[in-house]
Amino acid sequence: MRTLHLSTICAALLFFFASTANAIELKDYYANANNKKGAELKTALYGIIHKHTNIGYDGLLSAYHESDRRADGYLRDWYSNATKYVIGGPKENHSYQGEGDSYNREHLVPQSWFGTGDMKSDLVQVVPSDGYVNNRRGNFPMGENKGETYSSKNKYSKVGACTVSGYSGQCFEPNDEIKGDIARIYFYVLACYENLHPTWTGGTASQFFDGQKYPGLKPWALKMLLRWAKQDPVDNVERARNEVVYEKQKNRNPFVDYPSLCEYVWGDSVSYVFDVTQPHGQIETDIPDNPVDPDPDDPDNPDNPDEPYVNPEAKSGTIVLSDLTWTATSHPTYGEGFTATANGLTISYYIGEGSVTPVNVGQYDELRFYDKSVLVISGAVVTGVTFYDNGGSKSGCNIMIGGSSHTFSSGKITWTGSMNPFVCTATKQIRMNTIDVTVKSAIPTSVNSLDDTPSFRVAYDLRGVRVGRGAPLRRGTYLVREGKRTKKMIVK
Repeated sequence: MRTLHLSTICAALLFFFASTANAIELKDYYANANNKKGAELKTALYGIIHKHTNIGYDGLLSAYHESDRRADGYLRDWYSNATKYVIGGPKENHSYQGEGDSYNREHLVPQSWFGTGDMKSDLVQVVPSDGYVNNRRGNFPMGENKGETYSSKNKYSKVGACTVSGYSGQCFEPNDEIKGDIARIYFYVLACYENLHPTWTGGTASQFFDGQKYPGLKPWALKMLLRWAKQDPVDNVERARNEVVYEKQKNRNPFVDYPSLCEYVWGDSVSYVFDVTQPHGQIETDIPDNPVDPDPDDPDNPDNPDEPYVNPEAKSGTIVLSDLTWTATSHPTYGEGFTATANGLTISYYIGEGSVTPVNVGQYDELRFYDKSVLVISGAVVTGVTFYDNGGSKSGCNIMIGGSSHTFSSGKITWTGSMNPFVCTATKQIRMNTIDVTVKSAIPTSVNSLDDTPSFRVAYDLRGVRVGRGAPLRRGTYLVREGKRTKKMIVK
């Protein structure tokens, strides 16, 4: 085992952003937050960033010339990717009848939730957005939905019933590419306005905020925002905006300066004190290990239970269900069932809400997939599944996948998409023995031009998403391809 500090890896980026006219030493700016964790860390951040310059509501429009200018010179619209607004042009605060008519100032934490005060003009949380889409958002809480109520052009933003466990009311879903930005802004608001947020009850605020100083958010909302922050890491656009905020308001968003800070306040690192001398508040522990073994019993290196596991040995191919060795299992949601492994994947099916007990498939040459039973394929990002009818399936049977119904045609059902784990539900009785499964490879099977750089490494998170070359910069567990060798890396 070897322990490496990330300071060398991040030095170039930190030097770039520290070279602005308002250059500061982050470790000095955040000194009062050093060696703190959880609620105490949140309060320390409040003491650092709460007092700031109020640039005024009109001052926001002037600030957007610097804080939210795209590379092509147009306005960075947070809610639409189909607009080209000239910053300060005739469409600023103009009337609107549809998307693209005008842009205005959007309070990511709705003003109806908090009322007045510095929050109304806080450049961190008041961003430019299309006026019409902003109006459709209203004061709905942030969440995830299917867009059944409204979707902006290109389905960039959506409104619908929340699908996040713990809340089912109407919500607004921003695009994936800014979910992390928004999560870190909400974390900033919780720290910067720690003296106020427990009193926010306007609109639907009480569905999102818990009325407590700590943690401050409802469990469903906190878990979702922590997930958003991981899935959409800090980028240079976000860092550059943070510098403009510091220039205008004389405070910063600490969750941009330290991307893993939210984990030390609310997440998987609340038992660790935060170290402001580390560029990302963490160290890297490189452990050569079998990536299939996630060390579940090692308290010093916990895997993130919210991240679906990706087995680097998973592969596409045909799976003959009657050839598998099935064992009894159970699931807290789906109930009793059976599980087996094939092609590096775990295949499980559960009774669900059905009244008929499934037959132990090990005794037959087919899987009898009963009404409301659930079939789960995990261990990789599944991009396609073909089900083959074994004959004898009941009339009108189909399979529900991702909220859509699929019916057998010419003896098979073919689905394509992206899901990990892949989950589907049967209606009536389906008899099948063979399925074709296509998966996305978590680790490349080979690499080219290794001589170009001796330290060539590619890191993937446990969802199989590539997170870059070199060392990952966020706390978590990763699979790393180094030459032809695969190993597990845990970043503390």
